[in-house]
Amino acid sequence: MPVDAAVKLRPRSVGRIRPELDELRRVLAERGNPQLDFPSILVVGTNGKGSTVAMLEALLRTHGLGTGLFTSPHLVRIEERVRLNGVPVAETVLESAIAYFDEYPDLTYFETMTAAAFVIFSEAQVDVAVLEAGMGGSWDATRLAESAIAGLTNIGSDHAGWLGAEPTEVARDKGRALVAAEKAVIGSGVDDDLVDWLGAPAAQPARSLVRCTDAGGGRVSMSWDGRASNVRMPLAGAYQCDNLELAMALALEAANAGWVSPIEPPRIQVALDGLSWPGRLSVHRFKGREVLTDCAHNLEAARALAEHLDELECRYNLLFSCLDDKPVEAIAEILKDRVDEVVVCRLDDERAMPLERLAAAFPGAEVAENPQSGLDRTRDPVLVAGSIRLVGAILALVERA
Repeated sequence: MPVDAAVKLRPRSVGRIRPELDELRRVLAERGNPQLDFPSILVVGTNGKGSTVAMLEALLRTHGLGTGLFTSPHLVRIEERVRLNGVPVAETVLESAIAYFDEYPDLTYFETMTAAAFVIFSEAQVDVAVLEAGMGGSWDATRLAESAIAGLTNIGSDHAGWLGAEPTEVARDKGRALVAAEKAVIGSGVDDDLVDWLGAPAAQPARSLVRCTDAGGGRVSMSWDGRASNVRMPLAGAYQCDNLELAMALALEAANAGWVSPIEPPRIQVALDGLSWPGRLSVHRFKGREVLTDCAHNLEAARALAEHLDELECRYNLLFSCLDDKPVEAIAEILKDRVDEVVVCRLDDERAMPLERLAAAFPGAEVAENPQSGLDRTRDPVLVAGSIRLVGAILALVERA
């Protein structure tokens, strides 16, 4: 009986991090450097990477390119992390690619997944791969693709233990990914006073290439190179306008490099209409109930969620959990006055926040032993937030219902 990809990766702890690239570089060299067989675009940043790469990949694919897309983490199934032409790869394809690195047991979970994606994209002979960095920029495994084009969404406070507690330290780390690229683009979420700390003087603002403005009613006005378009956004949240702006700027850089034909307004709407990116203010139905999910898992994402909640006419009841490295007390301060009842639950994860600390952060919250029990105890309307792991657990329930 074949061993599925998730089982094969089980001995490699999800939480293990190796803050250097030498070992993976050596392994990839022994395997023929598959990461250099295709051009790629790398996106780094604290928040918004997933939405940005999803829109970018859709734009490139709609303009005729055969695409690979690598993201992390996954919500329900591990195959979500590696996509060909917008579709998650078959389980057997991912199993085979992971098995290719069985003789290197010291590789971390993320290194193995990244290397497997490189192999899959190489074998598929993709025209371009779009890569979402996992953490930081200086020693993230995705950097070994030597992407000629790179973008930075924003700079926030997540992963302070690894990237530094000061914004300038985080900027310096993420900037390493921009320095290595021939063309680098900075999203509007990067504060002006941090730009110099990136160490990438040739990087240009996304707004020097394209301008996106919220037109109201879920529409965005775009202008670039004397062209204009007014498009419907498939993803909720005002911040998605910034993500679209960066995605468009990177697509324009790909066109400038000759990788793809000029970006055409009609194809932009086609790309966006076909886009689905769950867990980003997405609504799902579970046993007749409507559940709003958002992967907000750090301070900046919690503030963005709060701004969205402030615009709504109704107040939600919150089901919350998070991992143990998150500033749960500060996140609770942002969210608790914007929701009615709160239920906190335990996550099935080696890095889960202790239930006692969750409950202390939300005084008066009801406590549940797992996400399913938590969802059952949360009154309508339901908002699920605080962790990608929690949203994934709820979406798994939705799929099985």
